[in-house]
Amino acid sequence: MDGTGAATSGLTAALPALPEGEVWVAMPYEPAFPGIIPVDETPPGVITDQAHFPSLRDPSSDVEIGLRCRPAVARWIGIHLEAFYGIARYRFTWRGNSLEIYEDLEGESRDAQPRVVRSGDDGRYEIRDLWYPVASSAVAELGQRHLDALAVLTRDDAPAPVSHMLAYLADHPGAPSTMGGNIEAALARLAAELGR
Repeated sequence: MDGTGAATSGLTAALPALPEGEVWVAMPYEPAFPGIIPVDETPPGVITDQAHFPSLRDPSSDVEIGLRCRPAVARWIGIHLEAFYGIARYRFTWRGNSLEIYEDLEGESRDAQPRVVRSGDDGRYEIRDLWYPVASSAVAELGQRHLDALAVLTRDDAPAPVSHMLAYLADHPGAPSTMGGNIEAALARLAAELGR
């Protein structure tokens, strides 16, 4: 369950250090993000290869985990999900220190009510989804291709349309061909919400 990302026998330059308590996690077939998994929640598996879903003992064991993440990481997660699914199905809206998550993956509800997430005492936001820790070897492999993007995610920089983040968010199985443009649109929407 070690998702800290220690480099594996010379495969890549040293990976950026994660803030204390954070591990790399991902949803199945999606980019990895850093955050804290609560001690009372146990993910059902570990991702050892971003192209293969972990074998589960029981397929019904897919449970949402409450990943606690820094605001910058929560924003990148929102950008990725909006770009992948489209804002009609997944939208993160920031209102001051509150995050509203609109989720309608089936596209059936025009009146979906958002989940409202407020930052905790530690300033982190809990984003519940199918999070799996990413094994160190898989993080090291990501570091070979996306070291700059992983470094961005270990810091608290405001999301910006930089080429290494656009490439990282689009480099996973199933990313639509429109992903790059969708990411840029999500970044522009976020900048407008935050008044930049």
